[in-house]
Amino acid sequence: LNCSAVELKKVSAETMSEYKTIIFGGRFHAGFVDGLKNAKALFEKSTAEKLIVFATGATPNSATEMIEEAWKNNLTTEEMDKVPHFYMQGGLRYENMPFGDKLMMKVFAAMVKRKKEKDMLKALNTSYDHTSKEYIEPLADFVLGEERR
Repeated sequence: LNCSAVELKKVSAETMSEYKTIIFGGRFHAGFVDGLKNAKALFEKSTAEKLIVFATGATPNSATEMIEEAWKNNLTTEEMDKVPHFYMQGGLRYENMPFGDKLMMKVFAAMVKRKKEKDMLKALNTSYDHTSKEYIEPLADFVLGEERR
């Protein structure tokens, strides 16, 4: 996309105002996109025209209902329609997780086991990396399509 990438902690409303479109991305963590609340607040104070959001996570791309529910935790009903949002499956690295996150994942795995979601349970058992450049294509296509208009 030939754009700048800046950590949220280094961004202000004034910085955002230098751009027409802001793309914010973070990981889904405990059902919320890390930093999205702050990014939305900065965007509202800026003069940028469009906000696009993406999230990454351990949830398989095929778990569309679960992903949709997670988006509802992060975007209001109005934002769900107004803010383009994209999900990209990533992975899990248990060896790098703090103890609290590991514990939370065990609880989540137990919940998934009760719901008999075999694909999701299989995905939660070990560390893995399912990242793929193909997952960013819908976001890139959207942004490039917007630029052509």
